[in-house]
Amino acid sequence: MNLLELSASWLHVPGPAWLTVGDPTTTGLADQYRRALALGIPEAEDDQRYGKGLAAACASWALVRLQRFPLLDARPPGDHSRLQLIATLEAAAHTSQTHQALPHLVAWIRRIAAVLRRRWPDADQDLTDPAGFPPYRARL
Repeated sequence: MNLLELSASWLHVPGPAWLTVGDPTTTGLADQYRRALALGIPEAEDDQRYGKGLAAACASWALVRLQRFPLLDARPPGDHSRLQLIATLEAAAHTSQTHQALPHLVAWIRRIAAVLRRRWPDADQDLTDPAGFPPYRARL
């Protein structure tokens, strides 16, 4: 993983100010980023190498955000930071699965997200519903 994959992770997982992100593969944004990256770094054209680096960057970011669990667990029901953590974990797992990388870590991340959905029933929401959670929805 290098800084370029880490910068690409922001297209795939929520950052501190975003509750949700869209799927950059369906909008073409991921391909545009990768093509631009490959102009300067030809290794970005290697599907396996790029996919593994991107998956690692997204998982790394999700694990960094997971360190906030004690703080978020102490917050009242309905706090959007809880939902954002679940969105981050699930987005990282989705990216890794899309690139067929880190399958054991993907399974673990999905289990953690499921545990958090049960622990925080208020955060057990359908993040794929564009009416309630449009792409790049700012965190309130």
